[in-house]
Amino acid sequence: MRAREFMIEAESASTYNLMDQLEILQNETDQIRVDSLVNLVRRKPGSEMFNVDILLDEFENNPEIKNFIEDIRTDESGVKYVYLTPLEKDIDQKDQALEPGSDKDFTPGLGPEKTVDKMSKRAMLRRIG
Repeated sequence: MRAREFMIEAESASTYNLMDQLEILQNETDQIRVDSLVNLVRRKPGSEMFNVDILLDEFENNPEIKNFIEDIRTDESGVKYVYLTPLEKDIDQKDQALEPGSDKDFTPGLGPEKTVDKMSKRAMLRRIG
């Protein structure tokens, strides 16, 4: 393999590791410091060279990353934060009244089949890419 091929493989591994980490964080928080995110991605094998410049480049040029990141900006104290896109929630269906006899805790449209569908689409994109 040539050095260029190694660089392309490392970039794609970093991108996938970044997407995985963003997906995990999206379930837990709505923002994270840029340096913390970079350190989390660097811990994954194949992403040891990941840095802020790669993160900013991926944010600007990769539509898949834009699905996870709403914005990257600096706060008043000079610290850069990554603001994550909130998880999909179908508010219209959530506000509808439940049918008589249905479970009280059931929210229409937010069932496990949506989660599985979303996960399978991401897995398919990774296999194709």
